[in-house]
Amino acid sequence: IASVKNGIYAVSFGGGQVDITSGKFVFGCTEAYMIENGKVTQPIKGAMLIGNGPDAMHRVSMIGNDMKLDTGIGMCGKAGQGVPVGVGQPHLRMNQMTVGGTRV
Repeated sequence: IASVKNGIYAVSFGGGQVDITSGKFVFGCTEAYMIENGKVTQPIKGAMLIGNGPDAMHRVSMIGNDMKLDTGIGMCGKAGQGVPVGVGQPHLRMNQMTVGGTRV
């Protein structure tokens, strides 16, 4: 975080979509904050991360060594069918992502 001059710290996500034919995605941030001059500052409401999966992978510039899994169980689904899923990852720094949202 200290290396980020202006960015967003996305803590958790809820809901989203991926077009598997094009790789385009949109994910909602249920908890996110501004990063200003290397410090986490004010919360952001309704932030959405928008992009293309393969392109986003090329935008990863740093990977933390703090991998952990969420203790809860999520669900992914389509057309009324659901499957339980787990989620987790280390902190990532991604450059030049498209984000929409409102400052609280």
